[in-house]
Formats: sequence, structure tokens, C-alpha cells
Amino acid sequence: MNLGRIGLGCMALTGIYGAVPRERAIALIHRALDLGVTHFDTAELYGPYANEELLAEVLGPNNQDVVIATKFGYRLDGGKMVGLDSTPAKIRPAVEGSLRRLRRDRIDILYQHRQDPAIPVEDVVGAMSDLVGQGKIRALGLCVVNHETLQRARTVAPIEFVQNEYSLIHRAPEGDLLPHRGRDAVQLVCYSPLGRGILTGNTYPSPDPSDYRHNDARFEGGNLLMFRERLRILWEIAKAHAATPAAVALAWLLSRRPQVHVIPGPKTVEQLEHCLSAARLSLTSSDIARLDELTSRPV
Repeated sequence: MNLGRIGLGCMALTGIYGAVPRERAIALIHRALDLGVTHFDTAELYGPYANEELLAEVLGPNNQDVVIATKFGYRLDGGKMVGLDSTPAKIRPAVEGSLRRLRRDRIDILYQHRQDPAIPVEDVVGAMSDLVGQGKIRALGLCVVNHETLQRARTVAPIEFVQNEYSLIHRAPEGDLLPHRGRDAVQLVCYSPLGRGILTGNTYPSPDPSDYRHNDARFEGGNLLMFRERLRILWEIAKAHAATPAAVALAWLLSRRPQVHVIPGPKTVEQLEHCLSAARLSLTSSDIARLDELTSRPV
């Protein structure tokens, strides 16, 4: 399945990083389509439910011309996330709900959103695979998974996609997943490729108390100052290329071998355009080497 290198992570469009006016979210999705984006990533958790509904509404007649990925795996009660639940009996109703909200007969990529320690991954993937056989799912994926768990899952059914956090400031996949990808033929989709905004050079989180990043230790005052100092090389390279730090950070990811896909989550059309400009940005070997050395440990 051809995802394109840069997709649109839709999570930010329904409030996780603070409220986004509906008209702005609609304009952003339309602009993504105009600029050739063909991979849209959502989940039942986002909203919850509202993100899938928004995406389907805006895509309209383009609904069948793009790749849509969605996710299950959280227990939702009264519009809130109250825990994990990948019970096989719950997977089919979750998928039926997503299909209804997405106004589709089939989901292109279905991910287990997070591993449920109460349910073996083999049981989860078995239930997901049944839905592939019924024509409701095209391809299977797992989120936030290590190589050992991936291998267990693949004894049951093909896993075509893994979605893990990967960015200049979160390098964990380099120590576990990436060394095996040449043999596994699994496509890595990088979420939070801009470090939840840290790599854009902007001040985060927003004053909005609903912004999820208020609960992320990376955004505590002292840690943000540390990142700004550590990322000085990124700002220098961006200036040299007359590009944004976001574009450089994404271009660095796109330079990885084997190839990876990225799903940044912009909140404005301007941010979207900065992200997509990464596909046209050619970093030098010196740029890449300097960024490789920026941080060598997960943060």
C-alpha cells in the first residue's frame, strides 16, 4: 500500500493540543488534499469519535481516493478514556463504529492503538485478521510496539505497519525496530515526528488547559530550556536553508534508511505547508551527520 512519505495526523484537529475552530480544521484538511496528501491518520479515541466524523465529512467524494488509518484499543465511557480494552469481542464493534463514522465499507489500515497487557497480542491480531478476511480491513498495524512483540504478532497474521514515536528527540526505534526492518518488510509510520511541537521552535504548550502537553514532562520549564539549547544545531541548519525547523526535522526523518513515513499533526494551514515543504528540502550529508549527533539517546 502506497502511503506517500508525509501524511496528515489528524489528532490535533479535535482538541488534544487545545481547541481548534471547526472552520480551521476543515480548511486544513481541504488544503492537505489540494497539496496532494493521500494518507490520513485518525482514531476512535480522538474526540472521542469526532475526529473520524470530521475527516469523513470533509473528505466527502474524496473519501475513497485516500488511505485512511484508524485505531482501536481504549475503553471509552461517557466520552472519556477510562482504560485499555483490546478484548477480541470488543474489536469488531469498535471497527463497525469506525466504519460508520468514516462512511466507508473498508478501513485501509487498522492499528491496535496501545498494547493491552491483559490480552496476548496473538489474540488481538487473530481478531483483527478475521476482519481482513471479511473484507472490512485492508492491512493491519500495531502502535508503540517493540520488535519482540511484533514478531509474536506476525506468527498469526501479516503486520504491514508499525506506528511508533520517532523524532530527533525520541530515537528509540533506532535501537529496536529499525535494525530489523530490512528483513521484516514492515513500514514504520512515525507519530509525533516534531516532538509534539518542540522541534518547531515555537513556545508550547498553549495556555489552553485542555492541551494534553501540560501533562508531558518534556514541556516543564527546565526541560524546554534544555531542549532549546540542545537543538541549536537544528535552528542553525534551518536558517542556512531558509527553511523552518519543522521542515528540517521532518527532512531528517525522511532521510532515514530504510525509508519511513511521517504523520505530523499541524493545527493551521501554514504549519501544514511547512511540514509538506520537507519533501522538497535536500539536506547535505554534513547536515544529516550533525543532526544524527544532536542526541543519541531517547528522551
